[in-house]
Amino acid sequence: MNNLIIRKYVIDDFNEVIKLLKDNFNISDNIKSIDDNLNSFGMVASFNKKIVGYIRIDKLNNPFKNNYYYFLSYVCVDSNYQNIGIATKMLEFIFNMAKDNNINYIELTSRSSREVANHLYLKTGFVIRDTNVFRKEI
Repeated sequence: MNNLIIRKYVIDDFNEVIKLLKDNFNISDNIKSIDDNLNSFGMVASFNKKIVGYIRIDKLNNPFKNNYYYFLSYVCVDSNYQNIGIATKMLEFIFNMAKDNNINYIELTSRSSREVANHLYLKTGFVIRDTNVFRKEI
């Protein structure tokens, strides 16, 4: 995979990233932009100049522990490029970036039905926390 490049999302990636997100998640058709800033940004995997992977990263502050962590969301790879190590390479890139930026830990959530994704997370060192995720729609 010499032609795989992992880099920060740029506005020119928008159409390809939105297609990936629509193919992998139930997202709105009304998305007009993906706003990045210092604490919230995307990473893409480009293979032969085609965007084939995306991960959203939010840098969050834990004021009670006085540290920062990354929260990952929308981890996805184009179905035509799955199971060849792209997601693993993307996560490894983010792990190294986290170390370089004094990030203490990385969290994400995943549905139990996403068995392949869950296997990836366990394989790359994530552990399942004993927790429930609650949501209240407003």
